[in-house]
Order: sequence, then structure tokens, then C-alpha cells
Amino acid sequence: MASDTNTKKPKSGVSKASSGRVKIRDRRVGPRRSLLTSRLTRNIFFSNLIGLVILVGGSLAMGRFEAGLIDAKVENLHSLASTITTVMGEDATGYGSAAQLDVQNARQVLKGVNVPDRWRVRLHDRGGQLLLDTETLNDEISVSQLDPIIPETPETAAPEAFPEAFKEKTLKWIGDKAHNLPWRKRMRDTLRRDLKGDIRTALEGDEMLGQRYDDEDKLIVTVSVPVKRVQQVLGVVTVESSDVDSIINAERRALAPIIGLAFLATLLSSLALTLFITLPMRKLARAAELVTRSSRKRGAIPDLSDRRDEIGDLSSVMQEMTQGLYARIDDIANFAADVAHEIKNPLTSLRSASDTLRVAKTDEQREKLISIIQQDVSRMDRLITDISKASKVDANLARDTAQTLDVKDIVENITEFYAQTSSGDGPQLRNVTELQGDDPVFIRAFETPFAQVLRNLIDNALTFSPADGEVRIKAELRSAGEKERVVITVDDDGPGIPEENLETVFERFYTERPKGAQFGSHSGLGLAICRQIITAHKGSIHAENRQSAANGNIQGARFIVDVPRQTRGGGPQMSKRKQKKIEAKKAA
Repeated sequence: MASDTNTKKPKSGVSKASSGRVKIRDRRVGPRRSLLTSRLTRNIFFSNLIGLVILVGGSLAMGRFEAGLIDAKVENLHSLASTITTVMGEDATGYGSAAQLDVQNARQVLKGVNVPDRWRVRLHDRGGQLLLDTETLNDEISVSQLDPIIPETPETAAPEAFPEAFKEKTLKWIGDKAHNLPWRKRMRDTLRRDLKGDIRTALEGDEMLGQRYDDEDKLIVTVSVPVKRVQQVLGVVTVESSDVDSIINAERRALAPIIGLAFLATLLSSLALTLFITLPMRKLARAAELVTRSSRKRGAIPDLSDRRDEIGDLSSVMQEMTQGLYARIDDIANFAADVAHEIKNPLTSLRSASDTLRVAKTDEQREKLISIIQQDVSRMDRLITDISKASKVDANLARDTAQTLDVKDIVENITEFYAQTSSGDGPQLRNVTELQGDDPVFIRAFETPFAQVLRNLIDNALTFSPADGEVRIKAELRSAGEKERVVITVDDDGPGIPEENLETVFERFYTERPKGAQFGSHSGLGLAICRQIITAHKGSIHAENRQSAANGNIQGARFIVDVPRQTRGGGPQMSKRKQKKIEAKKAA
């Protein structure tokens, strides 16, 4: 009886299964976001707005400027109040215990004081009653024109006045928003003006000064100083100024053009970054998505290499990656077809031999058929082994780490290996390397795969060389423009390679058997693997025939491996010509 099991739908995201595989988070296909809702676009705009917000916030708050202005106002008001109380204490009071304020003399004192515009001076007696006020001191009557009973139709503003009106409305709106900030409201409530309380404190002999806010939330700087005759307090002079807000607003209006320019610069900068970064990235993302969804969109990656920046580099790399990806896909498809074709040959032979074995009449015929079956099995075993090696080359190279290797050591080690493993019969391997100088010659290579290339070439050369011949391996330096390259050649004394097959020998499953070689002993993948490995080393490999200088006869085959020379640290090695140029410049 089967037991019920609970199945849970896996959560989206990256999770690791019990088998060790990693599940990739599901991703929606197609257009995922518009340009305006793109996170990259938002980040560009917000990052550019930070500086603008700081500038606007600083201009609105203007805390230091406002504090300094208030301190200066308090000092000026206190200076004026002290002057007035000193003069009144000497000229507007009596003498002795009956000293009191002389209102007429005090009036003359206030009339003689030059009170700036939007400043106000008031005099209170010991009971807190208002005696004098500079606003009513001159007894002047203010005359102004009354508003019409029927409102006039406002005239349409001229087009040139629109920017100024918009500027005023914007500043007013910003000022109102800044004025109604919660922390500013709390500060105004804390500093709410209490004129009577200030007068009582001053009547007790203490001075009251600082900023206050009236019932209309207007900022007022006020100073209350007692009027004394010796130590007797006879009244209070209060001096206040209500022009601080207008000064601060004027400074803010002066900053408005700068804020506008900063906002315009931020907007243009954000748009430029969006056009030159976000849009190309979106194009590349959508093109990559088209490539992944359709094999017919191989050329969908846009060419942005003319940009000469990181996005241009990304475009070039993505193009190369796409071409390499589809080349790999095509190569895998062709490889699978070639494998199927090559395996079918021994399978067909096996089928024929097994069918014939049933009807074989003599022991000799059966032995011959069994021998054919064994040969085909061995051939299939070799094919499968070499196919497995060929399919793992790229994976092994991706997992391996390139090292800086000495070419002399590589050639000497592989020559010594063949000398120790040779039975003494047949062709022998000889090292004819003659690198000049004692300085080592380095290449950047994967040690095991690169040694496998040399062994494949040497084994191939030993196979085709006659018994009394030899195989020669040689490493040398060749200049290629401003750089030097390491060239390793493997020569044999065999019959050579037909001219039309000098390139074909590097194709998969191509076999050219030497005379007397057993059928099926070669899979035709050795040289193909060599080219695959050397290409991964950013090098090249090709074949040619060695010809006699006297009569032009072919004396054997030569395989040439060409890889870039590297310094000990892994950088490209400069050629001697370039080194001489640098030394000459230094000497000059």
C-alpha cells in the first residue's frame, strides 16, 4: 500500500536541491518594466536630486544666517534700548524718593531718536501701562486710497511677466511649506510672545531679549530694558524689530535663480545618464532576451563599440559571447552528428558479423568473425573514450588554472618521459631546442592540457615515422610586431601529409592510417583536441610538409604550435626590438 506524501511547491528564489543542483529563480520574460519605472532610472534621478535637495533645504532653513541675523538684531536693539533708558534715567525722571517718569521729557527723548523703518519703541510705566509708542508718537494721519466698491477686472498679465509671476508663486509655495514644518511649528509655540510677561520681568530689574513670534506667526526680535534712576525702576523701554523675515525672504529670493539652475542641471544630467546608460542597457537586455528565446536572432546584440566606454565594451563582449555560444551550439550539433556517424560504422560491422556468425559452417569462419567482432568492440571502446575526452576538454580548461611555465622545462621533461618509456625499438624522440641566453622563456598555459597537446603530436609523429627515423621537438622565439611568440615544432621522417589534407587533419574523426597500422586503432580526435586546447591558449596550430632544398621532395611532416610569450608575472613579453627602443629613450 502506497503512503501519501505531502508535496510542497518550491518557493521562488535560489534554493539548493538534495542532489546538489541549484535552482535558478524564475524570471519573467518580455518587457519587465518601462523606462520611467526602471530602478536604474530612479536611482539616477534620486542620486542627482540629493545635492539639489540639500541646496534647497539649506536655502529654506538658512539656520546659521537667521541665527546670526537675530543675534545682530538683538545687539542693535539692546544698544538702542540702553541708550534710550540711560537718557531717560537722567533727563526724564525726578529726584529723590519721589522720582518718576516725566512723560513730556520722555516724549522729547523718543522724538530725538532715529528709529529705523519697521522698528518700534514703547515705554511702559511701573504699572505696565503704555505711555509712549513710536507708531503714534508723531500723531500723523495716514491717508490712502480706498478700494473701489466694484472690483475692477484684472488685466491679463503680459507674456514677459509670466516667469516672474511663476517665480513668485513658486517661492511663496516653498516658503509656506517650509514655514509649516512640524519642528518649526513647535519652535514658534515655544517662543510665542508674551509682552506683559516680558514687561513684568523687566520691572523686576532684569533685561528680556531674543526672538518671539506674534499671533500671526511673524518673527519679532524684541528687547525689554528697565528705566532706572540709580537702583529704582521707573518703567520699561521695549524695542522690537519685525524686518527679519523680509531680510531672510530677500536672501531666499536671491538664491532662487541658483536653485533653478541647479534643478535644470540635475534634470539634464539625469536625462543624459538615462539616455546614455539606461537606454543602452535596456537594448542590450532585450537583445540578449531575444537571443535566448530564438536561435534566429544571433545578430540581435547591438554594436555599441563606438562608445569607447564600459557599455561599449559590454556590447562587444556580449557579441563575442553570443557568437561563441552559437558556435559552440553548432559545434555540439555537428559533433553529435559525427559521433553518430562514426559509431554506426562499427555497429554495422558488429551486426553483420553477428548475423553471419549464426550461419558459419566451419570453425575457421567462426574464429574470423569473432576476431572481427572483437576489433569492432575495441574500436567502439576507443571511440567512446576519445569522445569522452574531447567533450571534457572545455570543462577541464574552465576548471583548471593557467600557470606561468618555462618552455625549456616543458620540452626537456616530455623528452625525458619518452626516453624512459621507450622500448628502444622504432623511432626515437630528440630535443633540438636551442634558445639563446640564460633567461627563461615563459608561456601562460594550462600545464596538463598543454602537455597533452605535445604528447598527441609526438605520438602521431612516432606512428608515421619509419623504424630507423626520429622525431624532433624544438622550441624557439619569433617576433610578431611589438611582441614575441613561442613556437614549438614537432618534425617526423614519415611520408608527409597530402597538400589537400593539411587543414583536414585537424577535423574530428579524420584518420590517415600509416601502412601496417591496425584498422580502428585511431579515432581521429587527437589533432582536433590539440587545436581545441591551443585555441583556448590564444594560440594557433597548423601542419606543413618538410621539403628537400635540393629536389623539393617531401621529407616528412611538421606540426607547428604558436603561443604568446609571457613574463614571469603573467603579462605579455615585449620583443627585444621594443626593449631596445625603451632603453634608447631612457639613455637619451
